[in-house]
Amino acid sequence: MKKILKITLIVLGVLVSVIALDTIQAKIFDNSPILKIRKDIKDGYVKYVDKGIFVNHYHCSNNEEATTWKWTKFTCPINVEDISLEDINDKIGDFIDGNPKDINNYAYYAIDTEKQVVVVGLVDNTENKQEEFITKVFSNYGSEYISYIKNNNLIEFRESKEIFEAKIITIENDFMTVEALKNSVSFKKGDKVKMKITHPTDGTNDFYVVGNKVKITFNGMVLTSNPPQITAIKIELI
Repeated sequence: MKKILKITLIVLGVLVSVIALDTIQAKIFDNSPILKIRKDIKDGYVKYVDKGIFVNHYHCSNNEEATTWKWTKFTCPINVEDISLEDINDKIGDFIDGNPKDINNYAYYAIDTEKQVVVVGLVDNTENKQEEFITKVFSNYGSEYISYIKNNNLIEFRESKEIFEAKIITIENDFMTVEALKNSVSFKKGDKVKMKITHPTDGTNDFYVVGNKVKITFNGMVLTSNPPQITAIKIELI
């Protein structure tokens, strides 16, 4: 029994020593740890990270490297000269594609070559929502990136909101189809429009009832289909 315990302690001692030496050499010489798992990073200015026991070794897109403690937040340095309208536009697109549940307030984005800005349409275009959008989209790229965008006014926010009145004509669990009651920017009186509603219903327990009249707010984007589809931001009973 004592022999087994002695062997166990020796093995543990060797293991702790190897981990300690590996961590020390990584920190002193700014190397990757030998005991590591490599993880490719798609966001920010990091190519990949070598994740060790106690340290992470970052390989940045500008070929710089850095070894940090695992509990330390690190952002690869950027060259602000590399920040272009196309780069900003692409990063917005990547965020929109990767966060479909986080874009209810978003309507569209595009480069305005005449004004040299990226135009972003928001339903709620208050300063708080603008700040929230920038923080969510660009948080992975560091405060320097965000500051450069703000200081150079590279994003122009515009309100993108449409409201129309309609009558509910069908209910399909979590979808409903309405008929426009008046002409609006996107629809004519009598047009049929389909949209996803905020919670499933059988059409009897709330105002999602066939025949009810509603006021619908959406982001102005209409999906070409039969009938056309929209994403409703707010549905109110008239």
